[in-house]
Amino acid sequence: MKKMIANLASREKRVAVLENDVLRKLEILSPHQRSKVSNIYLGKVTKVLPGMDAVFIDYGAEKNGFLHRDEIPSFQQAKKTDGKAPIGQYVRQGEKLLVQVTRDETGTKGAKLTGLIEFSTDSLVYIHGIDYVGVSKKFNNEALHKQWRETALQYKKADEGLIVRTSMENESEAIFLDRLTSLRELFKGIERKAASLKAPMLLYERDMYLDMIKSEMSGTPSGELAIDDFTAYQELKKWKEENRKEWKIFHISGTRNIFSEWNVEAQVEKMNKKIVWLDNGGYLIFEETEAFTVIDVNSGKFTGKVAKEATLFAVNQAAAKEAVRQLRLRNISGIILIDFINMDQSRHEQEIIDIVKKEAARDEKRVQVIGFTELGILQVTRKRTSPSIGEMMTVPCPVCSGSGKIESPETVAFRLERELLEHRKTDDEAVWVEVSEAVADVLLGEKESYRATLEELIAKKLFLSFIPGSKYAYSIKRFGSIEEIGRAFG
Repeated sequence: MKKMIANLASREKRVAVLENDVLRKLEILSPHQRSKVSNIYLGKVTKVLPGMDAVFIDYGAEKNGFLHRDEIPSFQQAKKTDGKAPIGQYVRQGEKLLVQVTRDETGTKGAKLTGLIEFSTDSLVYIHGIDYVGVSKKFNNEALHKQWRETALQYKKADEGLIVRTSMENESEAIFLDRLTSLRELFKGIERKAASLKAPMLLYERDMYLDMIKSEMSGTPSGELAIDDFTAYQELKKWKEENRKEWKIFHISGTRNIFSEWNVEAQVEKMNKKIVWLDNGGYLIFEETEAFTVIDVNSGKFTGKVAKEATLFAVNQAAAKEAVRQLRLRNISGIILIDFINMDQSRHEQEIIDIVKKEAARDEKRVQVIGFTELGILQVTRKRTSPSIGEMMTVPCPVCSGSGKIESPETVAFRLERELLEHRKTDDEAVWVEVSEAVADVLLGEKESYRATLEELIAKKLFLSFIPGSKYAYSIKRFGSIEEIGRAFG
Protein backbone atom coordinates (compact mmCIF):
# COMPACT_ATOMS: atom_id res chain seq x y z
CA MET A 1 0.00 0.00 0.00
CA LYS A 2 1.27 3.47 -0.91
CA LYS A 3 1.47 6.14 1.78
CA MET A 4 2.59 9.76 1.61
CA ILE A 5 3.76 11.75 4.60
CA ALA A 6 3.81 15.51 3.94
CA ASN A 7 5.81 17.60 6.42
CA LEU A 8 4.83 21.11 5.28
CA ALA A 9 4.51 22.93 8.62
CA SER A 10 8.07 24.33 8.62
CA ARG A 11 9.93 26.39 6.03
CA GLU A 12 11.66 23.29 4.65
CA LYS A 13 8.98 21.16 2.97
CA ARG A 14 9.44 17.38 2.97
CA VAL A 15 7.27 14.78 1.25
CA ALA A 16 7.98 11.07 1.74
CA VAL A 17 6.51 8.26 -0.36
CA LEU A 18 6.35 4.83 1.28
CA GLU A 19 5.40 1.44 -0.09
CA ASN A 20 4.66 -1.18 2.57
CA ASP A 21 6.17 1.27 5.08
CA VAL A 22 9.53 1.33 3.21
CA LEU A 23 10.74 4.75 2.07
CA ARG A 24 10.78 4.82 -1.74
CA LYS A 25 11.06 8.52 -2.50
CA LEU A 26 11.82 11.75 -0.67
CA GLU A 27 11.33 15.28 -1.91
CA ILE A 28 12.98 18.08 0.06
CA LEU A 29 12.03 21.64 -0.81
CA SER A 30 14.22 24.09 1.09
CA PRO A 31 13.34 27.80 0.74
CA HIS A 32 16.94 28.34 -0.40
CA GLN A 33 17.17 25.31 -2.66
CA ARG A 34 13.74 25.08 -4.24
CA SER A 35 13.76 23.59 -7.70
CA LYS A 36 13.06 26.01 -10.53
CA VAL A 37 11.89 23.23 -12.88
CA SER A 38 8.63 24.30 -14.63
CA ASN A 39 9.05 27.95 -13.56
CA ILE A 40 8.56 30.40 -16.42
CA TYR A 41 10.74 33.49 -16.87
CA LEU A 42 11.11 36.42 -19.19
CA GLY A 43 14.75 35.97 -20.22
CA LYS A 44 17.26 37.87 -22.30
CA VAL A 45 19.70 36.35 -24.80
CA THR A 46 23.23 37.16 -23.63
CA LYS A 47 25.26 35.12 -26.10
CA VAL A 48 24.60 33.21 -29.33
CA LEU A 49 26.73 30.08 -29.87
CA PRO A 50 26.54 29.09 -33.58
CA GLY A 51 28.90 26.14 -33.10
CA MET A 52 26.59 24.62 -30.51
CA ASP A 53 23.28 25.74 -32.07
CA ALA A 54 22.41 27.23 -28.70
CA VAL A 55 22.20 30.46 -26.73
CA PHE A 56 22.82 31.54 -23.15
CA ILE A 57 19.88 33.20 -21.43
CA ASP A 58 19.92 35.57 -18.46
CA TYR A 59 16.74 34.63 -16.60
CA GLY A 60 17.71 36.07 -13.22
CA ALA A 61 19.67 33.17 -11.73
CA GLU A 62 23.32 33.22 -10.65
CA LYS A 63 24.33 31.29 -13.79
CA ASN A 64 22.90 31.90 -17.25
CA GLY A 65 20.66 29.16 -18.63
CA PHE A 66 21.31 27.07 -21.74
CA LEU A 67 18.73 27.02 -24.57
CA HIS A 68 19.19 24.78 -27.63
CA ARG A 69 17.88 25.75 -31.05
CA ASP A 70 15.42 22.81 -31.05
CA GLU A 71 13.69 24.33 -28.00
CA ILE A 72 12.91 27.66 -29.73
CA PRO A 73 9.32 28.06 -31.06
CA SER A 74 10.40 29.98 -34.17
CA PHE A 75 12.67 27.09 -35.15
CA GLN A 76 9.89 24.55 -34.62
CA GLN A 77 7.59 26.54 -36.90
CA ALA A 78 10.21 27.15 -39.58
CA LYS A 79 11.84 23.70 -39.76
CA LYS A 80 8.91 22.25 -41.71
CA THR A 81 9.91 24.38 -44.70
CA ASP A 82 13.39 25.80 -44.03
CA GLY A 83 15.08 22.67 -42.73
CA LYS A 84 17.73 23.29 -40.08
CA ALA A 85 19.06 26.79 -40.60
CA PRO A 86 21.75 28.26 -38.27
CA ILE A 87 20.51 29.43 -34.89
CA GLY A 88 21.20 33.05 -35.86
CA GLN A 89 18.17 32.85 -38.14
CA TYR A 90 15.83 32.37 -35.17
CA VAL A 91 17.24 34.39 -32.29
CA ARG A 92 19.62 37.31 -31.75
CA GLN A 93 21.65 38.67 -28.86
CA GLY A 94 19.67 41.02 -26.63
CA GLU A 95 16.30 39.54 -27.63
CA LYS A 96 13.70 38.82 -24.92
CA LEU A 97 12.28 35.29 -24.77
CA LEU A 98 9.78 33.39 -22.68
CA VAL A 99 11.65 30.40 -21.22
CA GLN A 100 10.83 27.53 -18.87
CA VAL A 101 13.33 25.63 -16.74
CA THR A 102 13.54 21.92 -17.57
CA ARG A 103 16.63 21.10 -15.46
CA ASP A 104 18.01 22.95 -12.45
CA GLU A 105 21.56 24.25 -12.39
CA THR A 106 23.93 21.77 -10.75
CA GLY A 107 27.55 22.31 -9.76
CA THR A 108 29.19 24.46 -12.42
CA LYS A 109 26.43 23.90 -14.99
CA GLY A 110 23.65 26.40 -15.54
CA ALA A 111 20.00 25.42 -15.89
CA LYS A 112 18.63 23.87 -19.05
CA LEU A 113 15.82 25.91 -20.61
CA THR A 114 13.11 25.53 -23.21
CA GLY A 115 11.08 28.09 -25.12
CA LEU A 116 8.33 25.50 -25.61
CA ILE A 117 6.19 26.44 -22.62
CA GLU A 118 4.41 23.47 -21.03
CA PHE A 119 1.55 23.19 -18.55
CA SER A 120 0.62 19.79 -17.24
CA THR A 121 -2.51 18.42 -15.59
CA ASP A 122 -3.54 14.88 -14.71
CA SER A 123 -5.48 14.49 -17.95
CA LEU A 124 -3.97 16.95 -20.43
CA VAL A 125 -0.57 18.44 -21.24
CA TYR A 126 -0.49 21.75 -23.11
CA ILE A 127 2.70 22.87 -24.92
CA HIS A 128 2.92 26.24 -26.65
CA GLY A 129 5.33 26.62 -29.57
CA ILE A 130 5.29 23.17 -31.15
CA ASP A 131 2.90 21.40 -33.54
CA TYR A 132 2.28 18.02 -31.93
CA VAL A 133 -0.45 15.64 -30.73
CA GLY A 134 0.14 12.64 -28.51
CA VAL A 135 -2.16 10.18 -26.75
CA SER A 136 -1.11 7.95 -23.86
CA LYS A 137 -0.14 4.43 -24.90
CA LYS A 138 -1.75 3.16 -21.70
CA PHE A 139 -5.29 3.54 -23.08
CA ASN A 140 -7.17 0.24 -22.74
CA ASN A 141 -9.54 0.93 -25.63
CA GLU A 142 -7.97 1.36 -29.09
CA ALA A 143 -11.10 3.01 -30.45
CA LEU A 144 -10.99 5.65 -27.70
CA HIS A 145 -7.26 6.11 -28.34
CA LYS A 146 -8.02 6.97 -31.99
CA GLN A 147 -11.01 9.10 -31.04
CA TRP A 148 -9.01 11.25 -28.63
CA ARG A 149 -6.25 11.77 -31.19
CA GLU A 150 -8.84 13.05 -33.68
CA THR A 151 -10.43 15.26 -31.00
CA ALA A 152 -7.07 16.78 -30.07
CA LEU A 153 -6.21 17.42 -33.73
CA GLN A 154 -9.61 19.05 -34.23
CA TYR A 155 -9.25 21.59 -31.42
CA LYS A 156 -5.54 22.35 -31.29
CA LYS A 157 -4.02 25.38 -32.99
CA ALA A 158 -0.99 25.38 -35.31
CA ASP A 159 1.47 26.46 -32.61
CA GLU A 160 0.16 24.13 -29.92
CA GLY A 161 1.13 20.67 -28.74
CA LEU A 162 -1.36 18.51 -26.84
CA ILE A 163 -0.80 15.24 -24.98
CA VAL A 164 -3.93 13.39 -23.86
CA ARG A 165 -3.21 11.41 -20.71
CA THR A 166 -4.71 8.10 -19.57
CA SER A 167 -7.10 9.67 -17.06
CA MET A 168 -8.89 11.45 -19.95
CA GLU A 169 -9.84 8.12 -21.56
CA ASN A 170 -13.37 7.97 -20.15
CA GLU A 171 -13.99 11.70 -19.77
CA SER A 172 -16.29 13.80 -21.96
CA GLU A 173 -15.31 16.14 -24.78
CA ALA A 174 -16.76 19.02 -22.73
CA ILE A 175 -14.28 18.37 -19.90
CA PHE A 176 -11.44 18.20 -22.46
CA LEU A 177 -12.44 21.60 -23.88
CA ASP A 178 -12.82 23.11 -20.42
CA ARG A 179 -9.30 22.05 -19.41
CA LEU A 180 -7.80 23.08 -22.76
CA THR A 181 -9.40 26.53 -22.46
CA SER A 182 -8.04 26.96 -18.91
CA LEU A 183 -4.49 26.09 -20.00
CA ARG A 184 -4.70 28.45 -23.00
CA GLU A 185 -5.87 31.28 -20.74
CA LEU A 186 -3.02 30.58 -18.33
CA PHE A 187 -0.48 30.95 -21.16
CA LYS A 188 -2.13 34.10 -22.54
CA GLY A 189 -2.06 35.64 -19.08
CA ILE A 190 1.69 35.01 -18.85
CA GLU A 191 2.21 36.55 -22.31
CA ARG A 192 0.29 39.67 -21.27
CA LYS A 193 2.33 39.93 -18.08
CA ALA A 194 5.61 39.58 -20.00
CA ALA A 195 4.68 42.37 -22.41
CA SER A 196 4.84 44.99 -19.66
CA LEU A 197 7.97 43.81 -17.84
CA LYS A 198 11.73 44.00 -18.28
CA ALA A 199 13.93 40.92 -18.50
CA PRO A 200 14.97 39.02 -16.49
CA MET A 201 11.75 38.41 -14.55
CA LEU A 202 9.95 35.47 -12.95
CA LEU A 203 6.47 35.17 -14.51
CA TYR A 204 5.11 31.88 -13.17
CA GLU A 205 6.23 29.80 -10.19
CA ARG A 206 5.18 26.21 -9.80
CA ASP A 207 3.66 25.18 -6.46
CA MET A 208 6.08 22.31 -6.30
CA TYR A 209 5.10 20.37 -3.24
CA LEU A 210 1.38 20.37 -3.99
CA ASP A 211 2.06 19.43 -7.62
CA MET A 212 4.27 16.57 -6.50
CA ILE A 213 1.64 15.27 -4.08
CA LYS A 214 -1.09 15.48 -6.75
CA SER A 215 1.14 13.67 -9.25
CA GLU A 216 1.78 10.82 -6.81
CA MET A 217 -1.90 10.53 -6.01
CA SER A 218 -2.77 10.48 -9.71
CA GLY A 219 -0.39 7.60 -10.39
CA THR A 220 -2.01 5.24 -7.88
CA PRO A 221 -5.74 4.46 -7.58
CA SER A 222 -5.74 4.60 -3.79
CA GLY A 223 -3.53 5.21 -0.78
CA GLU A 224 -3.14 7.31 2.34
CA LEU A 225 -1.81 10.84 2.80
CA ALA A 226 -0.91 12.31 6.19
CA ILE A 227 -0.25 16.05 6.13
CA ASP A 228 0.51 18.60 8.86
CA ASP A 229 -0.50 21.82 7.04
CA PHE A 230 -4.24 22.57 7.28
CA THR A 231 -4.43 24.94 4.26
CA ALA A 232 -2.72 22.40 2.02
CA TYR A 233 -4.94 19.67 3.50
CA GLN A 234 -8.08 21.59 2.50
CA GLU A 235 -6.80 22.24 -1.04
CA LEU A 236 -5.81 18.61 -1.59
CA LYS A 237 -9.09 17.34 -0.18
CA LYS A 238 -10.99 19.57 -2.62
CA TRP A 239 -8.77 18.44 -5.51
CA LYS A 240 -9.32 14.78 -4.55
CA GLU A 241 -13.10 15.20 -4.67
CA GLU A 242 -13.05 17.08 -7.98
CA ASN A 243 -10.86 14.41 -9.60
CA ARG A 244 -12.62 11.46 -7.92
CA LYS A 245 -9.47 10.05 -6.29
CA GLU A 246 -9.90 7.20 -3.80
CA TRP A 247 -7.25 8.42 -1.39
CA LYS A 248 -7.67 8.87 2.35
CA ILE A 249 -6.29 12.22 3.54
CA PHE A 250 -5.54 12.89 7.21
CA HIS A 251 -4.64 16.20 8.80
CA ILE A 252 -2.14 15.67 11.64
CA SER A 253 -2.33 18.54 14.14
CA GLY A 254 -0.09 17.31 16.99
CA THR A 255 3.12 18.98 18.10
CA ARG A 256 5.34 15.98 17.32
CA ASN A 257 7.29 15.92 14.05
CA ILE A 258 5.06 14.06 11.58
CA PHE A 259 8.06 12.18 10.12
CA SER A 260 8.94 10.86 13.56
CA GLU A 261 5.33 9.97 14.31
CA TRP A 262 5.11 7.87 11.15
CA ASN A 263 8.58 6.29 11.55
CA VAL A 264 10.07 8.04 8.53
CA GLU A 265 12.77 10.17 10.19
CA ALA A 266 15.05 7.20 10.94
CA GLN A 267 14.93 6.11 7.28
CA VAL A 268 15.72 9.65 6.12
CA GLU A 269 18.80 9.83 8.36
CA LYS A 270 20.29 6.79 6.59
CA MET A 271 20.03 8.38 3.15
CA ASN A 272 23.36 10.22 3.19
CA LYS A 273 25.39 7.31 4.50
CA LYS A 274 27.99 5.93 2.11
CA ILE A 275 27.27 2.32 3.12
CA VAL A 276 23.86 0.71 2.63
CA TRP A 277 23.44 -2.74 4.16
CA LEU A 278 21.41 -5.44 2.44
CA ASP A 279 19.14 -7.81 4.34
CA ASN A 280 21.37 -10.78 3.44
CA GLY A 281 24.51 -9.20 4.94
CA GLY A 282 25.97 -7.76 1.75
CA TYR A 283 26.34 -4.00 1.33
CA LEU A 284 26.65 -1.17 -1.19
CA ILE A 285 29.15 1.71 -1.10
CA PHE A 286 28.07 4.97 -2.79
CA GLU A 287 30.64 7.42 -4.17
CA GLU A 288 28.85 10.44 -5.66
CA THR A 289 30.92 12.94 -7.68
CA GLU A 290 30.05 15.75 -10.06
CA ALA A 291 31.07 13.63 -13.08
CA PHE A 292 29.37 10.33 -12.18
CA THR A 293 28.32 8.05 -9.34
CA VAL A 294 29.95 4.73 -8.51
CA ILE A 295 28.16 2.00 -6.55
CA ASP A 296 30.40 -0.82 -5.28
CA VAL A 297 28.75 -4.12 -4.35
CA ASN A 298 30.32 -6.22 -1.58
CA SER A 299 29.35 -9.62 -0.18
CA GLY A 300 30.07 -8.50 3.40
CA LYS A 301 28.78 -10.94 6.00
CA PHE A 302 26.87 -13.05 3.48
CA THR A 303 28.44 -16.45 2.87
CA GLY A 304 25.47 -18.48 1.66
CA LYS A 305 24.89 -22.20 1.94
CA VAL A 306 25.50 -23.16 -1.70
CA ALA A 307 28.22 -22.86 -4.34
CA LYS A 308 30.28 -19.68 -4.64
CA GLU A 309 28.71 -18.55 -7.95
CA ALA A 310 25.19 -18.94 -6.56
CA THR A 311 26.18 -17.06 -3.39
CA LEU A 312 27.64 -14.11 -5.31
CA PHE A 313 24.67 -14.05 -7.66
CA ALA A 314 22.28 -13.88 -4.70
CA VAL A 315 24.17 -10.84 -3.35
CA ASN A 316 24.10 -9.20 -6.78
CA GLN A 317 20.36 -9.80 -7.14
CA ALA A 318 19.63 -8.08 -3.83
CA ALA A 319 22.12 -5.33 -4.66
CA ALA A 320 20.50 -4.65 -8.05
CA LYS A 321 17.10 -4.05 -6.45
CA GLU A 322 18.47 -1.90 -3.64
CA ALA A 323 20.76 0.13 -5.95
CA VAL A 324 17.83 1.19 -8.15
CA ARG A 325 15.74 2.02 -5.07
CA GLN A 326 18.56 4.17 -3.71
CA LEU A 327 19.03 6.00 -7.02
CA ARG A 328 15.41 7.09 -6.93
CA LEU A 329 15.44 7.74 -3.20
CA ARG A 330 18.61 9.85 -3.28
CA ASN A 331 17.65 11.37 -6.67
CA ILE A 332 21.04 10.42 -8.10
CA SER A 333 21.20 11.20 -11.81
CA GLY A 334 23.62 11.35 -14.72
CA ILE A 335 26.10 8.55 -15.32
CA ILE A 336 25.98 5.69 -12.80
CA LEU A 337 28.47 2.80 -12.69
CA ILE A 338 27.52 -0.24 -10.59
CA ASP A 339 30.46 -2.53 -9.80
CA PHE A 340 28.77 -5.87 -9.12
CA ILE A 341 30.69 -8.82 -7.72
CA ASN A 342 32.24 -10.71 -10.65
CA MET A 343 30.04 -13.49 -12.02
CA ASP A 344 31.40 -16.37 -14.07
CA GLN A 345 28.20 -17.09 -15.96
CA SER A 346 27.13 -14.56 -18.60
CA ARG A 347 23.46 -15.48 -18.14
CA HIS A 348 23.68 -14.12 -14.62
CA GLU A 349 24.72 -10.73 -16.02
CA GLN A 350 21.63 -10.68 -18.23
CA GLU A 351 19.43 -11.55 -15.26
CA ILE A 352 20.94 -8.64 -13.31
CA ILE A 353 20.20 -6.32 -16.25
CA ASP A 354 16.59 -7.59 -16.31
CA ILE A 355 16.22 -6.91 -12.55
CA VAL A 356 17.58 -3.38 -12.91
CA LYS A 357 15.25 -2.65 -15.85
CA LYS A 358 12.24 -4.02 -14.00
CA GLU A 359 12.96 -1.94 -10.89
CA ALA A 360 13.79 1.17 -12.98
CA ALA A 361 10.40 0.94 -14.71
CA ARG A 362 8.87 2.24 -11.47
CA ASP A 363 10.98 5.40 -11.62
CA GLU A 364 9.23 8.50 -12.96
CA LYS A 365 12.53 9.69 -14.44
CA ARG A 366 13.94 8.06 -17.55
CA VAL A 367 16.52 5.38 -16.70
CA GLN A 368 18.62 3.72 -19.40
CA VAL A 369 20.50 0.49 -18.75
CA ILE A 370 23.41 0.45 -21.20
CA GLY A 371 24.94 -2.90 -20.25
CA PHE A 372 28.05 -4.44 -18.68
CA THR A 373 31.56 -3.38 -19.63
CA GLU A 374 34.38 -5.87 -20.17
CA LEU A 375 35.37 -5.24 -16.55
CA GLY A 376 31.95 -6.32 -15.31
CA ILE A 377 30.65 -2.82 -14.46
CA LEU A 378 27.02 -2.07 -15.27
CA GLN A 379 26.48 1.28 -16.99
CA VAL A 380 23.27 3.14 -16.21
CA THR A 381 22.04 6.68 -16.86
CA ARG A 382 19.21 8.51 -15.11
CA LYS A 383 17.76 11.77 -16.38
CA ARG A 384 18.86 14.77 -14.35
CA THR A 385 16.29 17.48 -13.60
CA SER A 386 17.25 18.60 -10.09
CA PRO A 387 20.09 18.24 -7.55
CA SER A 388 20.43 14.97 -5.67
CA ILE A 389 19.34 14.71 -2.04
CA GLY A 390 23.04 14.60 -1.11
CA GLU A 391 23.67 17.91 -2.88
CA MET A 392 20.68 19.49 -1.14
CA MET A 393 21.35 18.17 2.36
CA THR A 394 25.16 18.47 2.58
CA VAL A 395 27.98 20.92 1.88
CA PRO A 396 31.67 20.21 1.17
CA CYS A 397 33.76 19.52 4.27
CA PRO A 398 35.80 22.66 5.15
CA VAL A 399 38.75 20.43 6.09
CA CYS A 400 38.90 18.06 3.11
CA SER A 401 37.06 20.31 0.58
CA GLY A 402 34.69 17.48 -0.21
CA SER A 403 37.31 14.89 -1.13
CA GLY A 404 36.55 12.72 1.89
CA LYS A 405 40.24 12.76 2.87
CA ILE A 406 42.58 15.13 4.68
CA GLU A 407 46.37 15.31 4.85
CA SER A 408 47.95 12.92 7.30
CA PRO A 409 49.73 14.23 10.45
CA GLU A 410 53.00 13.00 8.91
CA THR A 411 52.49 15.12 5.77
CA VAL A 412 51.68 18.22 7.84
CA ALA A 413 54.56 17.64 10.31
CA PHE A 414 57.18 17.26 7.59
CA ARG A 415 55.89 20.37 5.81
CA LEU A 416 56.31 22.28 9.10
CA GLU A 417 59.83 20.88 9.47
CA ARG A 418 60.78 22.08 5.96
CA GLU A 419 59.35 25.52 6.68
CA LEU A 420 61.33 25.78 9.92
CA LEU A 421 64.49 24.73 8.12
CA GLU A 422 64.08 27.71 5.77
CA HIS A 423 64.66 29.98 8.83
CA ARG A 424 67.70 28.14 10.19
CA LYS A 425 70.15 30.89 9.18
CA THR A 426 68.28 33.79 10.76
CA ASP A 427 69.50 35.44 14.00
CA ASP A 428 66.42 34.49 16.01
CA GLU A 429 67.05 32.24 19.02
CA ALA A 430 63.58 30.71 19.29
CA VAL A 431 60.33 30.05 17.49
CA TRP A 432 56.77 29.60 18.78
CA VAL A 433 54.56 27.18 16.81
CA GLU A 434 50.90 26.41 17.45
CA VAL A 435 50.23 22.87 16.32
CA SER A 436 47.77 19.98 16.67
CA GLU A 437 48.93 17.26 19.06
CA ALA A 438 49.04 14.54 16.41
CA VAL A 439 51.35 16.68 14.24
CA ALA A 440 53.56 17.49 17.26
CA ASP A 441 53.93 13.78 18.02
CA VAL A 442 55.31 13.18 14.52
CA LEU A 443 57.43 16.35 14.51
CA LEU A 444 59.21 15.59 17.81
CA GLY A 445 59.21 11.79 17.66
CA GLU A 446 58.27 9.30 20.36
CA LYS A 447 58.71 10.86 23.82
CA GLU A 448 60.20 13.94 22.04
CA SER A 449 63.26 11.92 21.07
CA TYR A 450 63.79 14.04 17.96
CA ARG A 451 63.41 17.45 19.65
CA ALA A 452 67.13 18.05 20.30
CA THR A 453 68.09 17.07 16.74
CA LEU A 454 65.40 19.29 15.25
CA GLU A 455 66.38 22.29 17.40
CA GLU A 456 69.97 21.82 16.34
CA LEU A 457 68.98 21.65 12.65
CA ILE A 458 66.88 24.80 12.77
CA ALA A 459 69.31 26.51 15.20
CA LYS A 460 66.47 27.61 17.45
CA LYS A 461 64.70 26.60 20.63
CA LEU A 462 61.22 25.30 19.83
CA PHE A 463 58.18 26.36 21.87
CA LEU A 464 54.95 24.47 21.10
CA SER A 465 51.33 25.19 22.03
CA PHE A 466 48.43 23.03 20.93
CA ILE A 467 45.45 23.63 18.64
CA PRO A 468 42.25 22.04 20.00
CA GLY A 469 40.25 19.71 17.76
CA SER A 470 41.12 16.95 15.35
CA LYS A 471 42.27 18.99 12.35
CA TYR A 472 45.93 18.39 11.45
CA ALA A 473 47.40 21.88 11.17
CA TYR A 474 50.02 24.30 12.41
CA SER A 475 50.70 28.01 12.61
CA ILE A 476 54.12 29.63 13.14
CA LYS A 477 53.18 32.32 15.61
CA ARG A 478 56.46 34.18 16.20
CA PHE A 479 60.29 34.25 15.93
CA GLY A 480 62.51 36.09 18.47
CA SER A 481 64.87 35.71 21.40
CA ILE A 482 64.34 32.94 23.96
CA GLU A 483 63.31 35.57 26.49
CA GLU A 484 60.80 37.24 24.16
CA ILE A 485 59.23 33.98 23.03
CA GLY A 486 59.19 32.69 26.57
CA ARG A 487 57.21 35.74 27.74
CA ALA A 488 54.78 35.56 24.80
CA PHE A 489 54.42 31.79 25.13
CA GLY A 490 53.96 31.84 28.89
